[in-house]
Amino acid sequence: MQEDRAPSSPDDLLGIGERLRNAREAKGLTLAVAETLTRIRATYLSALEEEQFARLPGAVYARGYLRTYALALGLDPDDLMEAYPGAFSRSHEPIFTSLPTEIPIRPAVPPSVTRRIALYAGGAILLVIAILGIIGYQQLHQFAQPVPKPPPPASEPPHPAGGPAPSPASPPQAEVAPPAAPAARAAIPGGGVELTVQATGPCWLLVSADGEEVFKGTVNAGDVRVWRARARVTVRVGNSEAVSVLVNGQPVQQDPRRQVWEETFTAP
Repeated sequence: MQEDRAPSSPDDLLGIGERLRNAREAKGLTLAVAETLTRIRATYLSALEEEQFARLPGAVYARGYLRTYALALGLDPDDLMEAYPGAFSRSHEPIFTSLPTEIPIRPAVPPSVTRRIALYAGGAILLVIAILGIIGYQQLHQFAQPVPKPPPPASEPPHPAGGPAPSPASPPQAEVAPPAAPAARAAIPGGGVELTVQATGPCWLLVSADGEEVFKGTVNAGDVRVWRARARVTVRVGNSEAVSVLVNGQPVQQDPRRQVWEETFTAP
């Protein structure tokens, strides 16, 4: 008598779509952010989560999309495809059982000489009309402009005979304020650049220091992470509303219209 295999974990009781959706929501990602990370259209990701495989372009693409999406969410793609082995089998791909019907193609009839002459003549007439229209518009625009009037001669004020002519009063000079110095980031002891991330919710991060990846994962509410680099540090944020970024202790102004953004900071 064969015994049924008990599920190894609670996730085994869930379908493909539920496991994908739960993993994405646990990382605090939206479908738009997941589309940016996986380079797969959000409509196809939604079809995987809703298990509407007919909306996918084909079984080959479906297997590739599922594998890429599962790896991005930290899941095992082989377990997901074993859950529904028939959903991604090659048997769903269409097979042609009959040869396409050959359609005879008639050779194109060359246009007659009279028709070609008429086409050339019509094109030449349109070109002449366009040139005449441009010339007429330029002349009309030139004649419509008013002639500038010469300025009236400046009259000199009378001065008493025999006395020295008064010198013209010089206009008061406005004081020019010195330009404000641009605000500089505070330097840290020993030089370099320091990146601090304070999380208020789940957010996916990718951090590189001096060209080397030092962190890739998800931070949760209450987490505070600090990274230091000698020359530059690069951070990519998957949910800008859930984190605050500081560089050398100075807060970085984030664009609220961008949920996913990437920035590189260099040492002062």
